[in-house]
Amino acid sequence: MPKDKLQIALKVFGNEYVEAMASILSKADKIASGDLIKSLKTRVFKTGFGTSYTLKVIAATYLKYVESGRRPNSTPPPVVDKNGNGILKWTRQKGIPEGAAFPIAKSIGEKGIKPLDVIDKAFSDVQKSIEYRRLEDGVSDWVDDLITDKLKGMSKNRNITFK
Repeated sequence: MPKDKLQIALKVFGNEYVEAMASILSKADKIASGDLIKSLKTRVFKTGFGTSYTLKVIAATYLKYVESGRRPNSTPPPVVDKNGNGILKWTRQKGIPEGAAFPIAKSIGEKGIKPLDVIDKAFSDVQKSIEYRRLEDGVSDWVDDLITDKLKGMSKNRNITFK
């Protein structure tokens, strides 16, 4: 099978993966500005001396806090960071008085935030979707066949490897 077909299949898979992540974020009401969802993209690149491909998720830096949460009694999030983002921007988008930004940041530092595990949930949702399509159609799409056949798994740094 030509490598370009695998790259095309991985791009299709990546688009479905990003859509699943966006859906999970929306359902969890993590869409104050929509910037996080807009930032979601995937990139496919060759690894292992060209013997495998990696699908990498690219997102706004604060996805790590939505994904992994924040431990109680940790450093609070910035009220305003160097890019103008932070709790103050979030309060404005939610219609919360600006004076509440510092107490909210302090509370998050003290109480923490529960993790959403959006990356693993989206990966699992896409895998289930592929299996359901196979059952429903009786025949599967070449993208689904290729992805299922080549999928090796998710790494510790949340990249997905295909061989």
